[in-house]
Amino acid sequence: MLQVELGNQIHSLVLKLGFESDAIVANSLVEMYSKFGYIYDALDIFSEIRRRDLISWNTILTGLIYNGEVSVAMDLFNELIREGMSPDRITLAAVLLACNYGSLVDEGIQILSSMEKEFGVKPGEQHYAFVVELLSRAGRLKEAIDIIEAMPYRTALIWKSILSTCAIHEDLRFTEGVAKKIVEMEPQSPLPYLVLAQAYQMRGKWESVVRVRKAVEHKGAKEFAGCSGIAIKNHVYSFEANKLHQYGGKDLYVVLKLLHWEMETEGYA
Repeated sequence: MLQVELGNQIHSLVLKLGFESDAIVANSLVEMYSKFGYIYDALDIFSEIRRRDLISWNTILTGLIYNGEVSVAMDLFNELIREGMSPDRITLAAVLLACNYGSLVDEGIQILSSMEKEFGVKPGEQHYAFVVELLSRAGRLKEAIDIIEAMPYRTALIWKSILSTCAIHEDLRFTEGVAKKIVEMEPQSPLPYLVLAQAYQMRGKWESVVRVRKAVEHKGAKEFAGCSGIAIKNHVYSFEANKLHQYGGKDLYVVLKLLHWEMETEGYA
């Protein structure tokens, strides 16, 4: 609460000094209120910005998705297009993440397929990964694979974006095939073995579970996992590396993806 109060004081000082019309200051306020969870206050400030640049749009879009306001974010993206602004790779990554979070499959596919032709932005690894994950979670695995096969390059990240949903689908051979590709790219990663063990266990294939565990031991993959945490209000959530799902963590994963994208854009990741 201390940070919120300090932020409110700074906002009051901005108004007192007449800096509210400055785009850089306004963008900073939008980002601040978004991160505090006061997304509608952030929207109010955004609406008062007279000359919105792309940073302004990206900041509010990221904030909306950060706060789970997918439909508002999509409406705002359409408004951006109507105003003649050209989205960049950060804008489109945020919108694709919104599609992912909101299970907007058709919208996500349409944006990915048109972003280079309409906006001059060549899809990057993260853009593909968001759509592949979106299709995978919707059970449209064949379409996800078609996108991967059409990509100019394939990395472990792309296959991992589909792997986490493989175990819950019926096609065991498909799961084994994806896991094999990741093993080939990252031999020491325990994630594909974890997925395979879960898939075999769900189907009662206990001999296969034992075989996978022995393969992990043979490869020398570590059984222990790194752990990180994030504090939200009065609760601390922990995240273990290579876990398929975290309890109640869907919203948190959206936040983490956005933070990672911001860090990558700024050159920190």
